[in-house]
Amino acid sequence: MSYQVLIQPTAFQEIETNYRWQCDNLSAEIANNWYYELQDAIASLENSPNRCSKAPEASVIEREIRQLWVGKRRKYRVLFVVKDNIVAILHLRHSQQSYIGDESE
Repeated sequence: MSYQVLIQPTAFQEIETNYRWQCDNLSAEIANNWYYELQDAIASLENSPNRCSKAPEASVIEREIRQLWVGKRRKYRVLFVVKDNIVAILHLRHSQQSYIGDESE
């Protein structure tokens, strides 16, 4: 089964913010490499999103939220839900950020 992947506005903003931060603080090359790796990982959800584990936020939000780890050091989590044939990307979280629901950021 093939799934349609939709990036929600909040996730889109979080991706853009991370990209801009990397451009400003690291380099455009690092930011571009990160962005392409993220896009490839997100695209992989078109084929098998349910291979990803449930996110810790699922118990707090009482909804089945899954997480896709991105990066060699698993620095980022892509949080998403699957409904019918749609994968909705909800958030992008750095591994050092608190889980949604128990954060005081």
